[in-house]
This record gives sequence, structure tokens and C-alpha cells, in this order.
Amino acid sequence: MKIYVVIVTYNGAPWIRQALASLRASTMPCTSVVIDNASLDDTAEIVRREFPETILVTQADNTGFGIGNNVGISLAIAQKADYIFLLNQDAFVTPNAIAQLATFMDANPDYMIATPLHCSPDLHTLDPNTQKSYLQRYAPSYLSDACLGLVKSHYDIRGINAAAWFVRTSTFFTVGGFDPLFFMYGEDDDLINRFEHMGQRFALVPTSQIVHLRARSPRPKSGLATQIWNLSERARSDLLIDMKLPLGSTFGKFTRLLSSGIIHPLGRLIVDHDWRSACAYVLATVRVLAQTRKIFSSARQCGNKGPHYLDI
Repeated sequence: MKIYVVIVTYNGAPWIRQALASLRASTMPCTSVVIDNASLDDTAEIVRREFPETILVTQADNTGFGIGNNVGISLAIAQKADYIFLLNQDAFVTPNAIAQLATFMDANPDYMIATPLHCSPDLHTLDPNTQKSYLQRYAPSYLSDACLGLVKSHYDIRGINAAAWFVRTSTFFTVGGFDPLFFMYGEDDDLINRFEHMGQRFALVPTSQIVHLRARSPRPKSGLATQIWNLSERARSDLLIDMKLPLGSTFGKFTRLLSSGIIHPLGRLIVDHDWRSACAYVLATVRVLAQTRKIFSSARQCGNKGPHYLDI
């Protein structure tokens, strides 16, 4: 089988060696693809010099995580990949991780996406963010079985963050790629909603494990306006995900937008005096309202099957 591993990088020099070295050491052969989003460090040069087997695509601009992945997914589809493994730049696989995912998917054709167990900062610790945001909500039976030493080969799960998704290539023809409306944050949850809407079964394979370091590139000290803008970017993604839900009335979506984006933050401002968060959410709400027509157009498109946002 042909497996392509897509890694989107941006100033990823501190971690890309470990990610690509782990793929090189994988017991299951795979082709690594790096889409570099105009890194300001020597990420691209490291890949070019030390990992010549890797397909390197350098972008002229930082187009964001989702669009970068769409470029890599489109490339893998053009190369007739059977499976596409999306991996974060600050993550690395254990030697058998990809083989275990591929074996599971090959034996279970009714599943379209599989994910390994996400550990952080090492293999001795379950990633706390993944546990809280996804496992406790969508796979409580796995956590229960793990405590009792009764872990099964796999578990149905609604979704998990996109640090490591092993996807049957055909599913991208059904749900499409990442929505370019998202620059950072939330693009994976939006795609998870579409997986569910289109009936694409998602499995957690706990015997397969990766380490997600959850590292960030150093950021220069920012002023107040930049801090609020960055907060509003995350808030915008949260509001955008809800506005793009495949089901639900327009009236209900606008009601939730005003509640989540205006009323609730202003309530927190009164109680907690969290004025930065209130400003960020109000700004995010204004930004979402300004794109209403584009958001609803995207929602209608994503409600239908098709390779949306992919260049194929």
C-alpha cells in the first residue's frame, strides 16, 4: 500500500528532524511530504539537506495549517496514495505506529479515519489536552478500560485533534479538505463535523502511539492590540465552527452567535472583569458577521459530498 505522510511546517526547525527521523525509522514504508509555509528559520534547508527522500514544497506565504495540508493532500492524491497520514511538525511516531494503523484500516474497510493514542510530552504520559477535549467526551469507554487493564484493539470516537490522522484517501473525495476560512485553530473540529455528517467512521487505535510535544515557535513580545487580536483569532474559530454546522436553522445559529460572542463575554466582564476576553469575542463576532454570506456558502458546499478545497 502507498502511504503518504503530510507535515505542514512553520518555523519548525527545533522539531522537524525528530518528526522525519521517526518516519525514516518506521517499520511501515511511507513517503514523507513537507509543506513549508514560508518559515523564517532554516526548516526547509534542514529537510532539503538531511532528508533528501522527503518531498518538499515551499510556499511563498504562510497560508495557515489547513491550506498547507490541502496542498499536501492534493499532492498525495495525485500520486495515488492509498492512505494519507497527517502529522504535526512537533510530533513523532513510534516505529510500529504507522504499521499498526495501516493494518487496522486494511482489516476494517468500514472505518475511514484512524488515530493513534496521543502522548505528551513522552510515551509515559497521555496528552492531557487530548484526554480532556476528546477522550473524556467521545471515548470514555477507552479510559475506563485503560484503568481496568481491559483495553480493546480499537474504539469508535467522534474525532480527535489533527496532530495525527490516518485517513483513507477516498474519504477526502467525500468530505473534502480543510476549509480555508480557518487560518489557525478549529479547522480540524470543522472537518470532524463533516466526517460525522457524511458518516465517515473514526477509530482510536490505542496500541499505536505518537508523541505530540505541543511545542510552539518563540514569539516576540507583543503589544496589547496584538494580544487581543490573537485571542480573537481563537474566538473567531470557535464561533465559525458553530456557524458552519451542517444542520440547524439560520435563526438558531445567529442566536448562538450573539449569545456566545456578545452576551456571555459581557457577562464574564461584569463578573470576572475579563475585559481582554470580552474585547476579543466582540471583535471575533464582528469578523464572523462580516463574512456571513461566505460562511453560509461554505456550509452549504460542505453539506454535500465532494473534494472541496482540494486541487485535484
